[in-house]
Amino acid sequence: MFRSFLISEFPGAEIRELSGSNNLVYLVRSAKETIIAKHVTDTDIPLSYLAEANARLAELIPVQKILQVYEKDRGDPFDAVFAEYVEGHDLAAALAGDAVAPPADDLVSHLCRFVLACRSLPRMHDGFGMYKRGAPTKETHREFVEYYGNRYWSRARPFYDGTRIATAVDEWLASGFASAASRCPAPFSVVPIDANLKNFVVAPDGRIVVLNVPIAAVSTPAHAVAAISAHLRNRKVRHQFLDAAAEGICTEDLEMVPHFELWQLLGILSFYAVREPDRQREWQNWGSPVPLDEDFRSLVETRVISG
Repeated sequence: MFRSFLISEFPGAEIRELSGSNNLVYLVRSAKETIIAKHVTDTDIPLSYLAEANARLAELIPVQKILQVYEKDRGDPFDAVFAEYVEGHDLAAALAGDAVAPPADDLVSHLCRFVLACRSLPRMHDGFGMYKRGAPTKETHREFVEYYGNRYWSRARPFYDGTRIATAVDEWLASGFASAASRCPAPFSVVPIDANLKNFVVAPDGRIVVLNVPIAAVSTPAHAVAAISAHLRNRKVRHQFLDAAAEGICTEDLEMVPHFELWQLLGILSFYAVREPDRQREWQNWGSPVPLDEDFRSLVETRVISG
């Protein structure tokens, strides 16, 4: 039905399906323009908010600009997004060596500007909670972090039951995070919660373009930095990024970055525990040179157990 809609909207255009996993994504190429048309069946972010956030980011950094939004809630036949087409390859593939990676200085500069730009994203609600449809809102920052940490861990913990790793994470969620956070108070702002490297595209001219508006929430600078650095773990550029973040982004709570990296890895573990429970040794943090299970165990051993 959505493809038929595109055919009627763009007569004579080449229409090619790019993805059919969570959402149907089509490349629409006509003599006049080339766009990406996404039939959104998994509407985590309300599309009206998505469009507003995209426009806000576009004022500050290169983004894939949204051209038009359709919403069932306002009488449209579909939940859909039309966006400009951005040629290039994703950053995860570039760092993995499957494509040309940007110079480290350019990458670090872009990632820092991305974090700062996200502070300008509009707030969806008061309190602490992810900017997602139906997500719970908590009264305190600690409640928000521990709620999701426990939720993620409940799915992944059976794979580590009976190990010192499980005990350490249990204790970290019960009191370790709260204790560390109390030592490092920091101001709150809107931050990216999900900064998957596949959501950045390296264009042919070398620009790094944000492909999707990130899942956001009100949290601390360290949380924003860790949302990115967790995906750079075991790569040299991570140290350069953290050094840059310490100078201008994360000046008060840099000590909290490993804690939020752990929180991020719990989220990725949760994703795989539900979708690929029989392939634990193959779980991978996108773009990482180290298996997710190995990286997770190392982080807990060095930062939680050893302090």
